[in-house]
Amino acid sequence: MTDFKYAIVRVSKKSNHLDTFDLKFKLLDNSFVPKWIDCILLAQQLQYPISEPWAFYNLNNQFNEESIVNRINDLISEINSYEELFDCKLKNTNDQETLNKIHSIFEKHHGKLDEWLTNPLFKNKPKRFRNLLSEINQFVHICESKTQKIRIVWFDLPKTNNFNADDYKLFTDARKFGTLYTLYSDVGKNLESLAIDNDKHHHDFVPNIHYSADCIIYFCTDTPSEIAQQQQIYKKYLDKNEQYIKTKGYTKNDSKLTTGHIPLATLETKYNEKELLTHLSNFDNIQSVNLI
Repeated sequence: MTDFKYAIVRVSKKSNHLDTFDLKFKLLDNSFVPKWIDCILLAQQLQYPISEPWAFYNLNNQFNEESIVNRINDLISEINSYEELFDCKLKNTNDQETLNKIHSIFEKHHGKLDEWLTNPLFKNKPKRFRNLLSEINQFVHICESKTQKIRIVWFDLPKTNNFNADDYKLFTDARKFGTLYTLYSDVGKNLESLAIDNDKHHHDFVPNIHYSADCIIYFCTDTPSEIAQQQQIYKKYLDKNEQYIKTKGYTKNDSKLTTGHIPLATLETKYNEKELLTHLSNFDNIQSVNLI
């Protein structure tokens, strides 16, 4: 067991990295937290940067309908300048059919986890090409999410660690304001995504299998009725698509089909929820994650 008690997520302004704000999270005492700590320490040891430091969702004014649509279409154009992959453009952020199609193209060409390393598509192309594909994936998810959150990922960190049976017991569908959770680290769509997106274009069903340092901070609290409603949607999808799930190698009661996230740490702050969100709206850059 480590001696670390807290995780500090430092945010700043892109226009002034000296203007910072620290979010202090008390690490939870569960069996998974030491595994996550090891991943954070590995990312630091290898000096991997946070891959998308702009990933503030619905917390500031950096993304609006026009800017998101323009960014996705600009990404499509730039990717196609290297390799013609996309045959569509996005008209608005509510066009779930086109969003599903764009995501399916990302899935198909990026491949699962580290498959891109041996994919001939990426040979003789700059690192930026893969980064563009990854970014378009995240902007699709920005369109699909109305939740206030900060998403923290390290693309270069290998996604090779597997959840075990005890880890799955820690998953929860209940999100609490100011809590830090594990983040889906596989490439594909898990049960939650397929159930909600009604995605007919996806290439693969991939449940929660791997973990890494990647994590997410939610600034919302689900009510019992909201949780029950979401779980009913998942159950309905699973019942309806049981045979499809079996073709992917999973039984209906497989623990890998567990939904939600593992809680890692809880926020300690002098601000109430409204004050915190108002203060956070001034920042747009994830500067660092450190353990103390």
